[in-house]
Amino acid sequence: MSGSGPYPHVWFSALLVLLLAACGAQTEGEPGSSTGSSSAPLSGKTVTYTTTDEIFLNPERGFRPGVQFGYGIGSRSLAGLDLAGMRGRGYSMIHAYISLQHFQHSDIDPGYIAQLQSRFDEMRRAGLKASVRFWYTWGETTTASRDRILRHIEQLTPLLRNNADVIAVMQAGFAGPWGEWHSYANLSENDLREIFYALARALPQDRRIQLRYVWNLRLFAPGGFGEAEAFDPNHIASRLAHHNDCFMVNQSDAGTYAWDDPQRTADRNYLQGLTRYMAVGGEMCGDVPEAGHDPYGRRTPEGQLAELARFNWSFIANDFGNVDRWRQWGIYDTIARRLGYRLALVESVVQEVAEGRRLRLRLVLRNDGWAAPYNPRPVRLLLRNTQSGQVYSLALNADPRRWYAGSTHTLQVDQALPAGMPAGSYELLLHLPDAAQSLQNRPEYAIRLANPGLWEATTGYNRLNQTVRVP
Repeated sequence: MSGSGPYPHVWFSALLVLLLAACGAQTEGEPGSSTGSSSAPLSGKTVTYTTTDEIFLNPERGFRPGVQFGYGIGSRSLAGLDLAGMRGRGYSMIHAYISLQHFQHSDIDPGYIAQLQSRFDEMRRAGLKASVRFWYTWGETTTASRDRILRHIEQLTPLLRNNADVIAVMQAGFAGPWGEWHSYANLSENDLREIFYALARALPQDRRIQLRYVWNLRLFAPGGFGEAEAFDPNHIASRLAHHNDCFMVNQSDAGTYAWDDPQRTADRNYLQGLTRYMAVGGEMCGDVPEAGHDPYGRRTPEGQLAELARFNWSFIANDFGNVDRWRQWGIYDTIARRLGYRLALVESVVQEVAEGRRLRLRLVLRNDGWAAPYNPRPVRLLLRNTQSGQVYSLALNADPRRWYAGSTHTLQVDQALPAGMPAGSYELLLHLPDAAQSLQNRPEYAIRLANPGLWEATTGYNRLNQTVRVP
């Protein structure tokens, strides 16, 4: 790999990780962080909120189906696919397998790329996102060379950039059967690094790339990383994520971790130290761990819930593997609720008159899910005139990617109101839209809070049940 591009050689990346770890990672956005300038005690109207156990859709999380997004297996025709019906079936995201089966030793047909663009357009209209993986073989050893794969990434770069808004997370793909980075011919570890770096350059800086195995992650972060590196756009850690496609099949999850101890336990501990900062998802490929051998306590319903929580899972297939066991055990709905983030309001305190044309309030939120949102997302406080319906927006200094599982966050707001805002009574709402301009006004892509009676399905806003008077 040349020295150009946004990421260093792997040896330098590893050295940087170790040096930063030795110096100690800085922590930002921990519970209690605030936005605005005032730290004085706030008095005003207090509203406390209840939570709901309702199962509802939210973007970039939850159960997801795997679909052939491009050509069907062994075919040169697009696979049949009902994207428009996915949300009605309970999905906000899919896993898009994209076949390159006919192009292992040639360029990709531009007409096929155009067909893929049409599929992405269809997915966007349907209000969905996808984890995306390109594959050459469906179960057989791949023979595509490094140079061929790099050429394909070059061809696909415009497609990926044009549709990054609906790509929740990328999977490294290409190498090995199903694109799972095993059983490939003529590729070295350095070739795999080259492929990853090329894919990272092809995507926007804020999109992460999932790797299948712990040893894959160690190629880029052998010593692990902390929060500072995870959110540093110049550090490779900010691009890493993980997919486990044989969850619970045996104690190593089919090689996700080393097959034997002590390395297997070391791999689990290594991964657990990273997943709060990453997008984690995947699928099962069999049943629960083998009978009579359960060193990690994963064979019980409680053990499987704990495993999903331990590694901060955001999404998992429910159309593959023995998901019926979760239904039999009565934990399927718990998993549906807690995959990824589940944000809820706890309390708000609002100064009811905006004296000096400043808005002063405190919001307390809690994340009852197993993971934080993994893509950047604005946090906006909205003021909607109770007479005219005109909406005004204040951007808050908060990063939901740092609202980790089980944490509580306080947003302390003391901000000037927008210029030209007329006097009157205003309803307060919280808006967590998608970061992409193309999706910011689409309610399907905004986060719904787990509080009853607050969500507006037509706007994507969450009501605070608070009003403020602007004199």
